[in-house]
Amino acid sequence: MRQIKTLVLLANDARARLFESPGRGKGLTEIEDLAASIVLDEGVEYADRPGRMNAAPGMGLHAFDTAEAEHDQAQAAFVKAVLAETEARFGTGGYDRFVMVAAPSTLGVLREALPAALKAALTLDLAKDYLKLKPAEVADRLADQIVL
Repeated sequence: MRQIKTLVLLANDARARLFESPGRGKGLTEIEDLAASIVLDEGVEYADRPGRMNAAPGMGLHAFDTAEAEHDQAQAAFVKAVLAETEARFGTGGYDRFVMVAAPSTLGVLREALPAALKAALTLDLAKDYLKLKPAEVADRLADQIVL
């Protein structure tokens, strides 16, 4: 019987880890640990001044909060870099399934940016932050939803 290879991505806003399962019942092995620093050279550009808007005609201009905008841009750049690495691994690793477990604030961004190849292989996505867990603990936590 052919073994089903699974690629597992754990992520939050600042870190991502990739694991693989060579077959059902064989557990997980960590293959890569990515930090937000991978996007430092990506050329993320922020506006030099906060955006402004009118509340109503004739009213004064109000500035937007730049901290939230910078966080969103940094998060999007990190997610893009993580998904590019994940897609490359998936394409060359001969994987059959893809599992994505991410902090709730990151999972939505990951879902929106998910490439077609990963989307087609997506077997499970879960809104949990399991980054601090060991591979065996991750497999145990996922055992109710998927066999690794």
